[in-house]
Order: sequence, then C-alpha cells, then structure tokens
Amino acid sequence: MERILNEDEKIKRAEEIYFRRNNQNISLLNKEKPKSKKSVKDKFFLQLIIMLDIAIIVFCIQNKDFIFKEEFLNTLNEYNVNISSGIVNFIGTLVNSEEDTTTVNDSTNEEVVNNVEENIVPENQEITATDISSSINEMDIDVENLKAAYSLINPIEGTVTSVFGSRESENKNVEGYHTGIDIAAESGTDIKSSFDGIVTLVSNEGDYGKHLKVRCNNVTMLYAHCSKILVKEGQIVGKGQIIAKVGSTGNSTGPHLHFEIRVDDRFVDPLKILKI
Repeated sequence: MERILNEDEKIKRAEEIYFRRNNQNISLLNKEKPKSKKSVKDKFFLQLIIMLDIAIIVFCIQNKDFIFKEEFLNTLNEYNVNISSGIVNFIGTLVNSEEDTTTVNDSTNEEVVNNVEENIVPENQEITATDISSSINEMDIDVENLKAAYSLINPIEGTVTSVFGSRESENKNVEGYHTGIDIAAESGTDIKSSFDGIVTLVSNEGDYGKHLKVRCNNVTMLYAHCSKILVKEGQIVGKGQIIAKVGSTGNSTGPHLHFEIRVDDRFVDPLKILKI
C-alpha cells in the first residue's frame, strides 16, 4: 500500500526530479557534435595537397641530374610560353567563332587534325620530286642548326641497312621515300635517347609498330619497330637513358630500329649528323 507523502517529502522529491532533469540537459549539450561534411572535405583536400607535394618532391629527387640543366630550363620556359599563347588563341577563337559564318567540310577537317596529331608519313607513301628538292634545301639549314644546338648520340650501335631518301626493294611494303634510317641489331638491344627531352607519344599502332617520340623544343626523335617501350608519355628522359628495346613490330622484315629526326614537320637525314 503506497504511503502518502507529507509536504516536506513532496518538496524534496520535486527538487530531486528538477535536479536530475537539469543534469540530463547539460550532459546532452556537452556531447561532442558530429563532424560536418565541410570539415571532412577540407581534411580530404589537405591530404590530397600533401600527397601531391610529396609526389613532386620524389619526382624532383629522381630527376635532379636533369632538371637543373640549362637546356631543360630553357625548354620548360618555352613550354610555358606556348601554353600561355595557346590559351590566348583559344579564347580569341571562342570570341570570333560567333561572328564567323564560314563553313568547312567535316571530312577535310578530320583528315587535317589526324595528320597533325600523328605527323607520321608511311614508309611507302609517294613523295613528289618537288617535295624532295624543297626538303633537301631546308635540310642543310636544319642540319647546321641541330649541330649547333645539340650534341646528339647514336640511339644504338649497329649496321645501317637502309638509308634516308628514295629506295627500291623487292618487298612492296618498303618501297618509296624513307623518312629515316634503319639500324639492324639483335632483338632486345637497348635503345638510348639521343638527347634530353620529353616523351610526347607512346603507341603500338600503324606501320611503325611499337614506337615513341621524344621532343625538345621543335625537334622530335622517333624510335620505331621496338619490342618493348620502357617510358611513358609525359616522362622526362635524359640523353643516353635507355627508353626501349629493339624489335620487329609493325611493318618490319627483321629486328632493327627505324630512327627519324624531325624539325617541326620536316625530316632530316640522321647520317648528316650522327656517325653510325
């Protein structure tokens, strides 16, 4: 049977209830607030920035012997200028495109873009006498400029089996104007970069098989028919660095290196510069 409380007991009971409720509210207020989504994102971006900094430091350490060369710094400066001018030209194109009412054939545009991107002339492509004469006249100038600006080395040691220029062969796949030289060597022979530069293309498509391009300023070296490529696009390579292995991929009759030197879109005879 429940006992009836007197006035003092009722007051005391009420004070206890009030005290418990206040303590409960305070404990709820003191509980740790959940982390906001904003703070989680900030932490993520901070970690990402730290990781990028570490990656840049590691890259600089691995390429310290090349990064601080004067030639590389000049190359980097030129790329910065080219990027800036490219952005300005792109913005100008967007502004002027609204006023331009000229129509261009889509198929022609696509062909031009593909030729610029690949800049590859098949070894069996027909080239006219006028083209040959014009390129020879310019080649002498390019050769002198290359000798003055670079100290090139042989990509491999071997036997030159096909020289630059017009050639004839019983094999119809190798007829026409040869845009480089072929150097025969055993499959798997190391291929070295002829100069310091940046890898602008790594591909295994077309007549060149597995091939890559290394560029410095407006000069590009092409190494084709490789069995294996050891570098990636965008990688900086130094003169003498092993970048690939000799093979016979693509349109090839045996293990050799097809080696090209290009100044802008002009081909240069490597034997006018190198002694192989």
